[in-house]
Amino acid sequence: MLTKVNEDLRISGRKKELIDLNNKFCNISKKQDYKKGEILSYINLGNIYATVGMYEKAFKYLQVAEENLEGIDDYYLHTKLYQEYGQANYVIGLYKKAVKYNSKSIYYGKQIKDQHDREILSLVYANRADFLRESNSIDSSLIYLHKALEIKPTPVINSTIANHYMLFAKNEDSAQMYFNRAFSLLKQREYWDPQRALTYFYYGNFLFERQDYTLALDYYIKSVEILKKTRRVYQIPMLYQTIAKTYKKLNNASKEKDYLERYAKLNDSLGRVRDESINNSVDKITREKEKDDVDQQNSTILYNVIIFSLFFIIIIVYYVYNKRITKKRKIIEEKELETELLMKKMSVDDERLVSLARKNDPLFFNEYQNAYSELVGRLLEINPKLSTNELSFCAMIQLGFSSKEIAQYGFMQHRSVQTKKNRLRKKLHIPSDVDIYFFLQNLNSK
Repeated sequence: MLTKVNEDLRISGRKKELIDLNNKFCNISKKQDYKKGEILSYINLGNIYATVGMYEKAFKYLQVAEENLEGIDDYYLHTKLYQEYGQANYVIGLYKKAVKYNSKSIYYGKQIKDQHDREILSLVYANRADFLRESNSIDSSLIYLHKALEIKPTPVINSTIANHYMLFAKNEDSAQMYFNRAFSLLKQREYWDPQRALTYFYYGNFLFERQDYTLALDYYIKSVEILKKTRRVYQIPMLYQTIAKTYKKLNNASKEKDYLERYAKLNDSLGRVRDESINNSVDKITREKEKDDVDQQNSTILYNVIIFSLFFIIIIVYYVYNKRITKKRKIIEEKELETELLMKKMSVDDERLVSLARKNDPLFFNEYQNAYSELVGRLLEINPKLSTNELSFCAMIQLGFSSKEIAQYGFMQHRSVQTKKNRLRKKLHIPSDVDIYFFLQNLNSK
């Protein structure tokens, strides 16, 4: 249900049925403690919302999937999650981040044993080809397209290769050969299929290059109809722009103007959503950077501890061997003092609040309240009866701690964290479709 039926509904663009299906099986999976089903539902929901241009919701579900996937040894789920992350970041223009997630997806995909599950690598390689083409790595892009084709030939991969030969190699014969293969594969699919839409678009480009503008226009318009039917909205503005360019070649100024207006209207609408998603993605990058900084600091501390420990052993051996007790004790004392000073210096940094929260330090909320007095005030305006403990819980969520981290540093069960979140939702009147983290961030930015 979460693979074959989900894919059939996804291809036909039946958004409501897709969402209902995945929400239903997510709840069933939770009741049966079937983590794979729960995570797959979240990933599918992320894909659905990204496909229709609702990127904030898409990233929210992908982040929930990522949190639940921690500690689970399933290469297919890791591959699928990072493939969706890469594609979502690519669509909103974060190409470097898209490549980073795509590399993770390839790493896990290569470790999949099941041959059927391993076919996902075809999509991952095809996505990487798109990312590399966007960064002008044309030859590398073609290499990954052929890798994708070897694993699972599809109409889109064949037509993308054809498009490559037409635009970059100016090889019309090779382009026509791959288009013939693409159209042959389309005969095995339903008409209303996104693969057909993209193949028609690329074939339209092929005809445009051959100056057959009337026939190219026919394929472009068919492509738009399929994209609308299957709700692939983020690809439509590019087609509107291409259709306008084709009408210009046909000297139809009225139609050219009409499609340029359609392009501007839809592109502006998607642009606003895209900009908001980019901001949310940048926030996630910042949190990851902060986590990397903390990990790096911890690694540095561990490295220094190991170095000083080894040095200490060497000193003891040297002390025993040479019987120079006084001199060696002095060296040890000096090194211990250096270590203590270094530890103190490293603890005085910009991450004081996060550090206090990780230690479950009683001073955490007092210092947080000083730093975020306006946010605390707004929370109390919504509900003056909020306790200090509840406000401290809000603080940890606002600082970007996951439910797992809150449970770990607050010495509580993960289920207790979820229960507290549900109670906070009621006390702060947070709608069920709004993430608490985004609610607090929006409240903080007012």
